[in-house]
Amino acid sequence: MRGNLSKAQKCWARISWVLHAENASSRVCGRLYKATVQAVLLLGSETWNLTPAALKSLEGFHLRATWYMARVNKPCRNPDRSWTYPATPDVLEEIGLQPIAHYVEVRRQTIAKFIVNWPIFDFCVAGKRKRGTSPRQWWGGTTNGP
Repeated sequence: MRGNLSKAQKCWARISWVLHAENASSRVCGRLYKATVQAVLLLGSETWNLTPAALKSLEGFHLRATWYMARVNKPCRNPDRSWTYPATPDVLEEIGLQPIAHYVEVRRQTIAKFIVNWPIFDFCVAGKRKRGTSPRQWWGGTTNGP
């Protein structure tokens, strides 16, 4: 997860200045972010054991990116040099995005649907173990392997 976060930060650094220079709308920025940066960020997330701290890290990156893309709901600096941040749902609504936990769950549900519809159990039951091989072959003992 940390490796993906680092790669996504680098990807966002390369893409964000182009979006800003082209004066792209918030929704267009959100779509490009989902198609490129988020794809890098969540690659393999279907199998991650996400702790609350890890999810907070991902959500923090996601929220900082949405603040950058926002036109209306941007953080602003107060006269006393403190910051005022807009409500997260408002920012996500403006950009057309969901919280990062939503996208992780969608990816997990997609892989779960694939696994449920894959007849792997029948394949494993029908397999025969070859003499001299380990009894723990999950692919059913075929010569082709996994």
